[in-house]
Amino acid sequence: MGEDEKLFGAVTSQMIADALKEQGFDIDKRIIELDEPIKALGIYPVNVKLHQDVIGKVKVWVVRE
Repeated sequence: MGEDEKLFGAVTSQMIADALKEQGFDIDKRIIELDEPIKALGIYPVNVKLHQDVIGKVKVWVVRE
């Protein structure tokens, strides 16, 4: 992690799916909609397209470990 709160890589939809699975939600990474790659610490709203007309919203917290 850089000094200005930016990540060296990016948070991917697979990483989000894995974190959701740890919480008991089996979500396919292909239905997680990222507007842009997450490359900095913070809280990000992320859509999960559960069905054509049903979109769930989750907050992704990217924090320092």
